[in-house]
Amino acid sequence: MKKILLLIVCCFGAMWASGQGKVTFSPATFTAEDEVTITLDVTGTPLEGANDVYIWAFSNDGVGGGKDASTNGQWGNSSEDAKMTKTAANIFTFKFTGTTLFGQSPAELINFGFLGKAKDGSKQTPDYKPFKFDPLVFTASQFRIFPAKLDYTDMATVYFHQSLATDINLQRMTNIKVNLSFYNEAGDPVGSKQGITTAKESAILFSYSFIPDRVVTIPAGIKLGKFSYQFTGTVKDANGLDVTTSGPVIEVVYTVFN
Repeated sequence: MKKILLLIVCCFGAMWASGQGKVTFSPATFTAEDEVTITLDVTGTPLEGANDVYIWAFSNDGVGGGKDASTNGQWGNSSEDAKMTKTAANIFTFKFTGTTLFGQSPAELINFGFLGKAKDGSKQTPDYKPFKFDPLVFTASQFRIFPAKLDYTDMATVYFHQSLATDINLQRMTNIKVNLSFYNEAGDPVGSKQGITTAKESAILFSYSFIPDRVVTIPAGIKLGKFSYQFTGTVKDANGLDVTTSGPVIEVVYTVFN
């Protein structure tokens, strides 16, 4: 990331304005999975009057774990994918989705920053940063996973909301555990673990958090393509004896982040 020695201007909400350009976003707030349009006004910057402006973006400024945008190219020769769209004199836009632009999962993305530049890097705006990604908002359901999109190196949490169960056995189920199975990109089994004790987060909510290679041994060179999970437990039969019951097997396909 290129930096220049200029007075840092303040960021207020979705707008960054000063004598060194102005930035707005649509929508004004967004998660790493939302499509966002940046509008950059280069008035008052070295790019004022330019016909072509290229974005140079970077993630997680100041917090570690950052990456340059996949569109950046080389500082002296920006990729054409980084070319912003000119909509009026000194006004340029760029549309992106955080997970795609940076090749990182929602769990990895905290914030991002960017600047505008000439294709050859001879001129540039100041850095505009940091802009935070909002956390993902979930809709409660009987079974769910967080984050909704992840790759096989991410930590995942699977949830069972017992109060939302529609099956009477699941409504009554106790001693709740979870089974996990993992598959390679071809769909072949890699490993599984059964009967994992869940965390009881409340009287009606059970969960288990995991990273795949902490649950099963993944052979060298193998990438996981998906996993499945199934909550299990016991219910009392007519004689008061414990009987095993289980929910559906739910498959989750891993997302490939560039």
